[in-house]
Amino acid sequence: MINFATEDDDTMKAMNEDDMYRYLGHMQAKQIKHARMKQKLGEEYLYRTKSVLKTKLNGKSTIKGINTCATAVLTFSFRIVKWTPTDLENLQTKMRTLFTRYRFNHPRAAKERLTVPRQMGGRGLSDITGLHDKQVKLLQTYCLKKQVTSSLHAAVVKADHRCTPLDLVRANANELPADEE
Repeated sequence: MINFATEDDDTMKAMNEDDMYRYLGHMQAKQIKHARMKQKLGEEYLYRTKSVLKTKLNGKSTIKGINTCATAVLTFSFRIVKWTPTDLENLQTKMRTLFTRYRFNHPRAAKERLTVPRQMGGRGLSDITGLHDKQVKLLQTYCLKKQVTSSLHAAVVKADHRCTPLDLVRANANELPADEE
């Protein structure tokens, strides 16, 4: 194993393939372990949702708490972790189960009503599938616009062929509209 010397005459051990470290609150390794990350993020999302539901706030405040506290855990990961529509749907199903368990939603209530905005008669919960698609599309658009002026972004676009959820090579071939924001 290789050790590295620092400026303070300390030594650091090199990472093995299975070693993980914490960066911005998320466990990372030399390669992203998508299945492990999805499991941890899903558990944290459901834990935070359960914590908000236990407070027994009124409906509007509960939804606002879930949208700001729990959903933020997933939003960061949409750019890094490869979420499938099935993974996101399973998370939403588990969340609706929690809603029923904590008597926030009736078991036979329309599941679509949860994500409809409050002004239109719904509950106003953020749809994580829609958030995922929006985050990916916004970052694709940003990278594709920046590749014209930045050689770093151009290199990233050329190299990202199904390496990240953005899949910039395919997005570049499809030519995203420039006015999309």
